[in-house]
Amino acid sequence: MADQFTAGETFTEDEQVTHTKLNLAQTNLKFTSNAVDDSTTAISSEAIIVKSGGITATQLASNAVEEAKINNGAVTADKLGADCVSAAKIADNAIQAEHYSDGSIAEEHLNNSVITGQSELAAVPAITDTILLSDADDSGNLKKFAPIKYLPLPRAFGVVPWVVGSQTISNGYNVTASVTVVSDGDVDTGQVTLSNNMANTDYVVIATHGRSDTTKVTSQHNVSIFAKTANSFKIGAPAAANRVVNFVVFGTLA
Repeated sequence: MADQFTAGETFTEDEQVTHTKLNLAQTNLKFTSNAVDDSTTAISSEAIIVKSGGITATQLASNAVEEAKINNGAVTADKLGADCVSAAKIADNAIQAEHYSDGSIAEEHLNNSVITGQSELAAVPAITDTILLSDADDSGNLKKFAPIKYLPLPRAFGVVPWVVGSQTISNGYNVTASVTVVSDGDVDTGQVTLSNNMANTDYVVIATHGRSDTTKVTSQHNVSIFAKTANSFKIGAPAAANRVVNFVVFGTLA
C-alpha cells in the first residue's frame, strides 16, 4: 500500500532519539495524496475533506435527509425533476397571492370544463354571496362583488295577509317571518322588519292592496308607507278577510 503519510521527522542511522525529534515527528506528520481517492475526498490545507459532489444518493441511507436538515431555499427549481411536484404534495392554501404574476394562469385553465360538480343555485342568492369581477378602475385586478347588495334589484319583498292579528309573510325575502296587523281606525297598520338593514331611511317601498281570492276588487284603497327606519317600515291599509298587501323595497343596503 502506498504511503498515506509524509514523515514528520527523518532519522538517520544510529541517530539519537530525543523528545524534541519525537515531537516533530508527530506534529509534522501530514496526509499524502494517497490518503484520498480524489473522487469523493480530497486534501485541503493538510486536511481530508469531502470533495464537491463527493456525496451522492448512494451514500445516503434511507430517511437520512430530514426536513430539519434542509435549509430554506436549498431546493431550487433546477434540483426538481419533471412532474416531481404533484397536486397531492401541495398543501391547501400553500400558494399565496404574492406567488402569482400577471399571466401566470393561462386562459385554457379557466375554461368551462375546469370547474365541475357545482350545483345550480336553487333560490335567490344571499345578500352576502359574492362573485369575482375584473375591476377596470384598478388595473383589472379581481374584486369580490356582491350583486344582491349593489345592483338595482329589490332589497326585500313579500305578501302579507292583511287581516287584523299576527300574519305570516309569504314569498318573503330579506324580511322577518311575521307581521302583526293592528286595528287603528279606518287604516289598519303593521310593521315589516328587515332581516338586513338598509343604509339609511332614503329607500323606496312600493306596496299594493289586493285580495287573496278570485273576487274582483270593486273599491280602491290607498296604501301608505310611514315610520321608516333602516331596519323597518310600517304599512297602513284597511284590513279585512281575503285582503293582502304586496310590497317591494328598493335602495342601498347597509
